[in-house]
Amino acid sequence: MAIGDGVTTCLICNAALDAEGVNCTRIGGPVHGDMQSDYGWRDIALPSEGFHTKDEALNAPPVRFLIKDFLQRDGVTALAAPVRERKSLIALNMVHSLCTGEKLFDYFEVTKRPEYVMYLCPEVSLGPFTDRIKKIGLMDYVGDRFFYRTMSADGHLKLTDPEIQDYLPGSVVFLDTAIRFLSGDENSSTDVRAFADEIFSLLRNGAWAVILVHHSPKDSGDSMTLENAMRGSGDFGAFLTACWGTKLQDPADPYKSTSFLSNLKQRDFESRDFEVTCGPDCRMRIVGDPATRLVSLSHRLGKRANKDGFDTAAEDTIRANLDMPIRKLQEHLAGLGINRGTTWIAKTRARIKTEGGE
Repeated sequence: MAIGDGVTTCLICNAALDAEGVNCTRIGGPVHGDMQSDYGWRDIALPSEGFHTKDEALNAPPVRFLIKDFLQRDGVTALAAPVRERKSLIALNMVHSLCTGEKLFDYFEVTKRPEYVMYLCPEVSLGPFTDRIKKIGLMDYVGDRFFYRTMSADGHLKLTDPEIQDYLPGSVVFLDTAIRFLSGDENSSTDVRAFADEIFSLLRNGAWAVILVHHSPKDSGDSMTLENAMRGSGDFGAFLTACWGTKLQDPADPYKSTSFLSNLKQRDFESRDFEVTCGPDCRMRIVGDPATRLVSLSHRLGKRANKDGFDTAAEDTIRANLDMPIRKLQEHLAGLGINRGTTWIAKTRARIKTEGGE
């Protein structure tokens, strides 16, 4: 470990060298070995513990799905939406597919059925939740493949309790909503990181996937991103494998409206936005084929801009001048007595081009 030139600390761990400048005092000898550095050729002693081996890397499993292109195995998936916008119904449709093997939304194929599906829902009482279970057709699976717990159950079940841990191998766990299982403040990065460690422990102990149902903030606005869909600390979005954001296309008519879904974190697989309907039986079905049917989230805040009644005229003008720069379009519209901002014009032009297949 002697390195000369007056250097007195170990090049590997920065501990002091002995009086001769040969041995590292932390390990009591030159066990670190030699290394290649500015001082010449030396070998580094490679770590023998704590890292994956090359053999493990060569035999690592590929990206796998429980529901193809929707629910990834060995990961944490979130369903995020504002209050009363069907995120729990989407979760129950996932449960139905995992239990029965039927396609999710009549579209996404179930590639592997779990041994157990656990649904923890401490925000709803037994009666209303069971009513949904009956409507969607899950009663035959209760106590066999499907296990659920509501606010009507005694006590408070923790994720570390044996009732959960004993059934983790081969299971899929739903937390509806995730915030009920977080100890601390959802806006605290420290508390959310601790929560993430607890969720990861479910996977390490055998769960095939964990699904977090989570609220979006009230002011999430006219668009969906990973940042504005997940309420609380940004660390929520950071530890997810995927995040499906959803909103009603027409919140004024919630029982008839379609639901818009978008994968806001496409880490390991590509997704297209799509819409689903919801029937009286709580079953949700896809509208068209996402590969060929382009959809976008309906505007909520943007509807206020039509107070002057000129939205249609503005869109017709933009449609007739699609190649005109945004600023020129704004000036052209102003000349027609229509005042619109550049953001509104840009979004409208993008939507028109999408609808036209350009």
